[in-house]
Amino acid sequence: MARKENIEKLKTEKDGIAILHKQLQGFMVPSVEEKRKLYALCDIEYRRFFKSIDGIVLFVKSIEHVKTSKDFLFVEVKTTKSKSVKELPYGAFFGFTENEEQLFKSQSNYRLCIVHTVLEEYCLITFSEYEQLIQNKRIQYQINFKSS
Repeated sequence: MARKENIEKLKTEKDGIAILHKQLQGFMVPSVEEKRKLYALCDIEYRRFFKSIDGIVLFVKSIEHVKTSKDFLFVEVKTTKSKSVKELPYGAFFGFTENEEQLFKSQSNYRLCIVHTVLEEYCLITFSEYEQLIQNKRIQYQINFKSS
């Protein structure tokens, strides 16, 4: 992928997160320490899944008040600016890693969040909704060669 495309995707994701900050009550991006605390609370292996969420939604005053997994949601953000997407989540196209999907499947408090950055709308979906919405799914390998 060209560097320009990477930069554009990062900008779109930042735009999506900004929309969630404005519109989704309790949404925040946790610090590394906060994320570690929440992963430990949910018995999630941090080293394996540290990149598998983008944010959280708190149902309590602050992370210090989180006592159980029912006090918050893990949120993985996927953004689109597609003109063909008129109603979320229908028609959305995105990449999803195996780790993201495994965590999604294993945690009842994990939500996939699709954000349309042009319409400035979002939707949160559960794993069962995700499974029902899939039109097609293909595996794509990411390869890293070792250093010389």
